[in-house]
Amino acid sequence: MKIRSLIYAIVPFLVFLYGCNNNQTKKSENKILVTWGGPKNISMLPIIAEKKGFFKEEGLNINTKYLQTGKIAMDALLSKDLDFAVMVETNVAFIKYQEGADIEVICSIEEKYDDAIVARKDKGIESPKDIEGKTVGILIGTTSHVFADRFVQFYDLDADKINFINLAPPAIQAGLLTGQIDAGSIWQPFRYNVEKELGDKVVQFNEKDIYKAYGIISIRSQFGKENPEAVKKFISALIKAENFVKNNKPESIKILAAELDMDEMVLSSIWNEYILSVKLDQDLLTLIKEEGEWIHKSQKGFENKEIPSYNNVLNPTFLSEVNSK
Repeated sequence: MKIRSLIYAIVPFLVFLYGCNNNQTKKSENKILVTWGGPKNISMLPIIAEKKGFFKEEGLNINTKYLQTGKIAMDALLSKDLDFAVMVETNVAFIKYQEGADIEVICSIEEKYDDAIVARKDKGIESPKDIEGKTVGILIGTTSHVFADRFVQFYDLDADKINFINLAPPAIQAGLLTGQIDAGSIWQPFRYNVEKELGDKVVQFNEKDIYKAYGIISIRSQFGKENPEAVKKFISALIKAENFVKNNKPESIKILAAELDMDEMVLSSIWNEYILSVKLDQDLLTLIKEEGEWIHKSQKGFENKEIPSYNNVLNPTFLSEVNSK
């Protein structure tokens, strides 16, 4: 009798506990789990959105993957390792040459001018013309590649006299530090890392008139069709981050400097190299088309391929719906 009484006492308690746990599970399930990733220097708004809790406010559980380049983020998006990829317009221009690469841009989050040719003065480089006859590290298929090509055109250099070699940004940084390469086309924070180590031994060519790149958010089209609310929540969090940055510049710089592993004073000094804004405009599409033509004309293996249309690469639907609220 005592055992039975004990069982009768325990069962309601267990039911109560199960009910509590079940409610917690449902509450947890109300949060949508998504994964985003990309290079830190073009992920400033997603970083702010995460650090300030804006994704959580929108009902998203976030998994973050920092990646070295937009190209790596693009590949991760296609392999479904990412739901939202932070990349640059160059990545989109290249990937649309690939059959079946059904991705779309839902917004741009950054205009950036932080690409530069960083060169060693002790290798005899004091001016752009001195790049001729030297070895320059670039990462093919990225803004590093585009900037280097436009740099050559801007200064009317002879590309045949420059030894371009394909290297990832960390390898370009290492090559500059060791002197194995003479110059490199890189972005922040790699530029900062080189200058920090070499000081006045390096010169940087970073003219804004050469090139403006876009940091963009891309998704798989199918993901957008299956998860429209998640996409809109993600964009809403980014808009909150944009407003926070506009109204809280010192705190924003502090947060981002920590993530970029940069000195706050340095990031503050180069802050004008970035324009953080959530939008989707015709200028971006025009640039993607220009780079698509550049790929066709200048890149080996693409000369016989048809230039993609690109007309449907931008999907303004989600951003428009968020802005209309």
